[in-house]
Amino acid sequence: MRTGIALFYGCRSGGDNIEEMMEPALRAGDNIAHYRIVSRLGQGGMGEVYLATDTRLNRSVALKVLPVGVARDPGRMNRFEVEAKAASALNHPSVTQIHEIGEDQGVHFLVMEFIEGEPLDRRIGERPLPVQEIAGIGLQIADALDAAHAKGIVHRDIKPANIMLTPRGHVKVLDFGLAKMTEVRPATGSEAETRFVSGAGALLGTVEYMSPEQALGRPVDTRTDIFSLGVVLYQMATGRLPFAGSSPSETIARILEAQPDAMARFNYELPEELDRIVRKCLEKDRERRYPSARDLMVDLQGLLRAREPAAATRAAGSKIRTVIVDDEELARQILREYLRHEEDIEIVAECGNGFAAVKAVAEHRPDLLLLDVQMPKLDGFEVLELIDREVAVVFLTAFDQYATKAFDAAAVDYLLKPFSAERLQTSLERVRRRVGEKPSMPAAVELKSAARAPDQYAQRIVVKDGSRVHVIPVERLDYAEAQDDYVSLHSEKKNYLKQQTISSLEASLDPARFVRVHRSYVVNLERLAKIEPYTKDVRLALLADGSQIPVSRAGYARLKELLEE
Repeated sequence: MRTGIALFYGCRSGGDNIEEMMEPALRAGDNIAHYRIVSRLGQGGMGEVYLATDTRLNRSVALKVLPVGVARDPGRMNRFEVEAKAASALNHPSVTQIHEIGEDQGVHFLVMEFIEGEPLDRRIGERPLPVQEIAGIGLQIADALDAAHAKGIVHRDIKPANIMLTPRGHVKVLDFGLAKMTEVRPATGSEAETRFVSGAGALLGTVEYMSPEQALGRPVDTRTDIFSLGVVLYQMATGRLPFAGSSPSETIARILEAQPDAMARFNYELPEELDRIVRKCLEKDRERRYPSARDLMVDLQGLLRAREPAAATRAAGSKIRTVIVDDEELARQILREYLRHEEDIEIVAECGNGFAAVKAVAEHRPDLLLLDVQMPKLDGFEVLELIDREVAVVFLTAFDQYATKAFDAAAVDYLLKPFSAERLQTSLERVRRRVGEKPSMPAAVELKSAARAPDQYAQRIVVKDGSRVHVIPVERLDYAEAQDDYVSLHSEKKNYLKQQTISSLEASLDPARFVRVHRSYVVNLERLAKIEPYTKDVRLALLADGSQIPVSRAGYARLKELLEE
C-alpha cells in the first residue's frame, strides 16, 4: 500500500489542484514509517491530516501528509524543514508540539501532538462567548504568540480553526511555522478560495484574518499576528467577522479601508475595555497596534481581574476597600479621622493627584473611591474617564451648581466641602447599599461637559492607552476624526484613540478655535493652511503638516463665517 501511495504522489505536477493531489486518501491500517493510520481527521490547503498510532511509543499522533508541490520543490522543502525545526523548538503549553518530519518511500510527512478537544470555530458558531472566556482564551493565545515571537517565528495564520480547546479549557495553537509555506491557488468558488499566495510564493494567510500588510503582499512582522488575534477576539465577542465581504476581494477591500462595526451593536454586555483592546489590535497602521503580544497580555489580564464580580470578592463581613484622592493633605487627614471609626472601611491607598489615583485604582481595585473634583494635573472627571466605572464613587467638592446635576446622575453621592462626620455617615450608608452592584452611568466625558460652566471649554484631553495615560493640551490637537463611538486624536504626528463621540468632543472645545468641517472631522483653525476644491460639494482642507481633511458644504460655510470675522 505504501508503494501505491508513493507512485500516486510521484505522478502529479506541482501546478495541480490540491484537491486532486490528495486523492485517493490514506485508509485505516495503512503504514507510513512507524506510524499506523487510524482515521482521517481533515483536509486543508497544506495537506491531509490523519489520526495515527506511533507504533514505537504506542501513542496517538496527528500525521500530516504534505502536498506533492511542496515535496518536489527542493527550495520549498528546505524552507519547510527550517520552519518546522524552529517551531519544534517551542516549548509552551499552548503550542502544539511537532514531533518529527520525515519521508517514507516518497511520502513526506509531519508528525504533531494529537490534541483532543474542540476547535475554537466550532465553539464560537455564530454566537458571542462570555467575556471571561473571551479574555481567558485570548490571553492564552497571546501567551503562545509571545513565546513564538521571542524565537523569531511569526504564525501568519491565526484563526479559530487553528486554535483547539481541550476538555480542561486549555488553548492549543496549531500549525506554527507551517503558515509561511506556499500553497497552490485553488479554483475559483472553492471553499479554499479564501487562502492564497503572493507572487513571491509566501503564504499570506486566510483572507478574513489577514492584516492589511498581508493583504497587500508586504513584509510582515509579529504585529500581523496581533491583528489576526484581534479578528479572533472580535469574532468571539460578536459571533461574526469584522471585515467579512461577499468575496475574498471585497473582504480585502474592507480590511484595507473600512472600520469594523462597533461590537456593542451585536453584544450589549461587552465592557468598554474589551472594545478598546480589540480596536487597538485591529489598527490598520501596525505602528498603532500593540507593539508586542506581551503588551496585549497585560491588558487582557487586567480585563480578567476587572471582571471578577465585586460582590463575590467581598465575603460576608469583609471590609470596603477604599482609596482617598485629594490634593490637600488636610482634607485627606480629616477623611482618615472620620473613617477611623468605621469598622467596615479599609483605606488601601491615599493619593494627592489624579495620576496617582488612576494607578492606585488599577493596582488595588477598590470598592470605594472618595474623589476630589478640583485637582491639578488631572481633575476628578478626568480620573473618572480613566478608571473602571464599576467602582463606587463619592465626589468631594466645593463645586458650583453646574456640577450637582452631573453628580446626582453619576456618583453614589457627593460631599460639599466642608462636610460633617454625620454627612459622611449618610454617604457611607449609600455606599454600603451600592457596593457590588453594577451602576448605570453616563459616559464620564458627558458628565464633565454637564458640569462645565457655559463659557468654559476643555484645556486638555486625557487618553488611557493600556497602563499609560496621555494628556494632550488642546492647543496641540491638530484634528480629530470620528471612528464609530471613538475619536482618533491627531497631535504632533501621533495618533490617540479615545472612546468619545465626535459631537461630544466638539462640544467640549472652544468653537472659536475648533471647527466641525465635516461630519467626521473637527479641525484646529490654527493648523489650517489652505482650502482647495475637490468635488462639487466637497473641498479639501490642507493642514500645516500636510494632512488633507474633507470639508463638506456646511463645514465650508462655518469656516467662511469664522475666517471672515
